[in-house]
Amino acid sequence: MALITASGMSPIAVNKNFATDSAKPSYAPHSRILPVHIRIALQSTEHELKAKRMPAVVSVTVRGHSAASGSLAKVDRVLRLNAVDLTINSVTGVDSWDHDGKILELQWIKGFHGDKVVSIDYVIEKPIAGLYFHVADAAVPDRALHVITDHESERARYWLPCVDLPLVRTTLEFVITHSTHHTAVANGAHISTTPNANNADISTTVYKLANHTCPSYLICWAVGDFVTVDDGDVDGMKLQYLCSRDNEFVTPENLLKTFGRTGEMVRWMQNKLGFKFPWEKYYQIISPKIEGGAMENISLVTYKDIFLVDDNIAKDGWGAIVEGVNLHEMAHTYFGDLITMRHFEHVWLKESWATYMESVWAEEHHTHEEARFEIFNQVEWYMQETASYVRPIVCRTYDSSWDMFDGHTYPGGAFRLHMLRWTLGNDTFWAGVKNYIKKYSGKYSETEDFKRELELESGMNLTKFFDQWIYGRGFVKLKADYEYNADRKLVQITLEQTQFNKDLQIPLVFDVTIEIDVVDVDGKVHTAEVVFNDTTGPKVMAFIPLGDAKPDVVEIDPRGKVLHSAEFNPGEAILEGTAKRGRDVVSRIRAYRQLIKNGGVSSMKKVAAALLNEPFYGVRSSVYTSLSSSDLQSAVNILAASLATESDPRSLRVLVNSATAKDAGIRDGLLSVLNTKANLLSPRSRRFLYTNLGRQRHSDDANLLIAAWNDPSSRDIHSHTYQGILAGLGLHRSQAAFDHLHTLLFSENGRAMPETCHVVAVDAYASAAVWLENALHRKEAAERLAHLVRADGSHRVQVAAIRALAKFGDEKKPHLGVCAAVAATALAEQETGKLVAFVKGLSSGGADDVAGLKKTVEELETKLKKVEQTMLLLEAKQESGLFTAATKSE
Repeated sequence: MALITASGMSPIAVNKNFATDSAKPSYAPHSRILPVHIRIALQSTEHELKAKRMPAVVSVTVRGHSAASGSLAKVDRVLRLNAVDLTINSVTGVDSWDHDGKILELQWIKGFHGDKVVSIDYVIEKPIAGLYFHVADAAVPDRALHVITDHESERARYWLPCVDLPLVRTTLEFVITHSTHHTAVANGAHISTTPNANNADISTTVYKLANHTCPSYLICWAVGDFVTVDDGDVDGMKLQYLCSRDNEFVTPENLLKTFGRTGEMVRWMQNKLGFKFPWEKYYQIISPKIEGGAMENISLVTYKDIFLVDDNIAKDGWGAIVEGVNLHEMAHTYFGDLITMRHFEHVWLKESWATYMESVWAEEHHTHEEARFEIFNQVEWYMQETASYVRPIVCRTYDSSWDMFDGHTYPGGAFRLHMLRWTLGNDTFWAGVKNYIKKYSGKYSETEDFKRELELESGMNLTKFFDQWIYGRGFVKLKADYEYNADRKLVQITLEQTQFNKDLQIPLVFDVTIEIDVVDVDGKVHTAEVVFNDTTGPKVMAFIPLGDAKPDVVEIDPRGKVLHSAEFNPGEAILEGTAKRGRDVVSRIRAYRQLIKNGGVSSMKKVAAALLNEPFYGVRSSVYTSLSSSDLQSAVNILAASLATESDPRSLRVLVNSATAKDAGIRDGLLSVLNTKANLLSPRSRRFLYTNLGRQRHSDDANLLIAAWNDPSSRDIHSHTYQGILAGLGLHRSQAAFDHLHTLLFSENGRAMPETCHVVAVDAYASAAVWLENALHRKEAAERLAHLVRADGSHRVQVAAIRALAKFGDEKKPHLGVCAAVAATALAEQETGKLVAFVKGLSSGGADDVAGLKKTVEELETKLKKVEQTMLLLEAKQESGLFTAATKSE
């Protein structure tokens, strides 16, 4: 079936490489019987938490909209609630009910108009998703006991009977019985915490979300052992930060370092969007159990533990990234919480907006270069994804709603909002946005609703913009040609749009205006505009008179107004001038990239010379990444030399991650950084450094890595250093490295490492095992990994073990059955499809001989190198979700 847009376009129903052939269009459900209030009563004392089992009673107020009294139509008398693997004891308030393990069907004999209360008594026991218990065990004895929810996009159903789709919004009440020494928090206002009259060790805490409504994916509660810190209020809205008490880094001081700008951000956002924050409180809580990175639950925002900040990790820019994530989740208060998408095809109305608000904050609080670099990194993520698939931003056909949380939605949609702002003008754009928020607050919306408000404010017809950029596919791909006529003192630049793809319905021409700046050797700027539309066609020339001074710098779209890529090779002289003296950081990055791509001796000398004097860390970081992708020894030499000269912790992190070549100069440089620049190394920098030392496979480095593992100073806030050591040992290909990994992972006394290292350790163990010369030892290693797949208590470790087995040849074949069974049953349904497909793909692999195995691993390591470079872009965003995309690949 085809998705017919409001403008009449008919995009391809199934987007190649995004959705499978079996994917079908997804639609919001009917709403003739609609839940309007949910009361959730939970028994969650320490006893229940340790057992990972809790009784619950949910009372759902449902409202019938039967137009004809006593209607017998099924839509008027049946409500289907998602309720996966719940033990339903009883249901009252209905004429009958049925539960098939996934759907709880509530049935009435006749339709009704008005409210009814349905009470569901049930038991939650070890849910596979949605509700996560953090309980100490033999493998991880130091967990701080707690339970917490995390739902996006459809995971509330694993503990809560509900319509688990964004269309349904309800008011909420939580009645949580818990151990008195534990903290309980939930959506809405704190009403009371009352000790039990007969048992002072038990208390009951009540929260209510009475003045606003909430979809299932934003419902949140937590109970357990948390460090808490209050941070005042904003206009009466209380600010509080919490984190599970798992290690010595969880302190009030570090919580304030992490979230300390929250109040400032709230005030800025209220002013920017012209709408007061609506919640009674704004709590932010950190837990290692959060799956999706960070989540904007109404008045109770959750974060994965990697976002906790201390001074050490902040030095390489991680603090600024966390600041962006904080802003992103806060923006969801308006885009997602107050205004909810009607269904998942409109997810860009929340995620693109939250991503774009990060950029707007950066514009007003960071330097121009930093803000430009941030939005460039976002676009890089999107462009990389389009190499795999291209889909419309509004897309109804997908295998799982979780698939919609990708680079198209986050940065791809965000830059389209940026283009809308340039198209309408700053004041008009924000006025239209404020009107949209006021009109749809407390409701759901669709893309056409947002478009309509912008059109009403601006008086412009935005149908073609939305057809091309929101309902259509692709973006502008430019091929630029440059000529300079010295006699006429004239620069001629020809721009051609080359993105046309008939099969994918990518248009021949996007309606855009591209600005070009030419800076002459005297520093004077000459600007031209190239206008594309249906009349001009895909190829347009610009003529720019200069006067007596020769051209030195050429910058295409230097103010970043248009979503585009550019193929532009104007020659070494202009490239060098742009790299050295370009005013726009993106233009400088592109000039460096083209010089590296050219790759000649002269070009690489120019790169080396210009890089020494490049003032902005972001440009240097991008150049290091480009050099790492080059096959030239001259690129390796520049990276090795840069290890001696780089002094900014932010770009040093990127540099040590880019130093992946097996090369004596690289090894010497890495060791020198380790010995002479320790004060500049953040935990993430150390992680990349130790990983790449392992890649050198020098005979001395196994002992160096093992000694670093045993050094107490290697312990850091998120075990980044330990993870780098593990990865380095996995890449070292020595018996000593394998033996150490084996001892750490399979010791009889439990895993001798922090929990944050488990996934990396599994991958490193497999990387080392496939290089064992003894076939029996390889077989035994595969068996141990298969045991982790079957029996490990952590879903993350199970998935890591499945993916680790992919590195083996025939040794993995006896274990594909258990991999398939776990892939199909151990995870939330939204995450199952791609893992099942991955396991099916394993059955076609296998190389009997060691040489074949080594070739397979070499290919995997090449891919890993690219993934690690991509991670830098995702970290500089993201993670929603990036975090989400990055986390999904974990």
